[in-house]
Amino acid sequence: MFSDSRGGAAAGGARPCRLALLAALPLEVRPFLRRVKARRLQGVGLPAWEFSLGEGRGVLALTGMGEEAAAAAAEGAVALWQPRILVSLGFSGALLPGLAPGHLVLGESFRHYDPQNGRLEEVAAPAPPRPLAALAAQLTTAGLPAALGSCVTTPGILHKGRQGGPLRPLPQPVLDLETAALAAVAGAAGIPFLALRVITDTGGEEIPDFIREGWEPGYGPGLTKAMGWLAGDPRRLGAMLHLWRRSALAAARLAAALRVLLPLI
Repeated sequence: MFSDSRGGAAAGGARPCRLALLAALPLEVRPFLRRVKARRLQGVGLPAWEFSLGEGRGVLALTGMGEEAAAAAAEGAVALWQPRILVSLGFSGALLPGLAPGHLVLGESFRHYDPQNGRLEEVAAPAPPRPLAALAAQLTTAGLPAALGSCVTTPGILHKGRQGGPLRPLPQPVLDLETAALAAVAGAAGIPFLALRVITDTGGEEIPDFIREGWEPGYGPGLTKAMGWLAGDPRRLGAMLHLWRRSALAAARLAAALRVLLPLI
């Protein structure tokens, strides 16, 4: 677990809640937190907010990037809030053509992939709170393109063009750094689990090498890291602005999707 003392406080942080949302990075959820007027929680061991959810209460917490951080945060969230539903949300990269930037993907299977040895392991997870096809249909009706897919969690950001073997036969594979770990925690706790991912980079696009090779656990690169990248090569600015615009689109799409889905689950 990790500690965090930034921001304001809200009382009763350790009370049970109906729904716990888990995301890796603050930029993934800022539009949602603004929309629901979320209140910052203190003294709970991780960055977290609470918000009204019908007649009940929801909580959103940040895990940081990577499976180890995600698992620790999810275990802490389950112990603190005893949620009836656990939701993983955040950005993903498409492995194959067919998914555009901003396309939403509901995870119907979860796997951990180790590119060093090509090992692909399926992670068992509880059923979602509602049938995924029905949720995808509701998103599509609301004007939000949605599909069902295979969430593949990796230990680092992959160069997608160098991957093949066991990944490409999967139905609509999308890549991230946390979902399989969260699915495993939900499975151990027996809590209904939903994964909602949004595409930032399509199957034909790669994360730039300087970002792919320089990522590290935490809440994102931050200004110091970004300035270091630019100092190393100012020509990187174009790629960084491109990813920032894609991230802004993806975060807005996640907020819109949650507005549709939360009343349904």
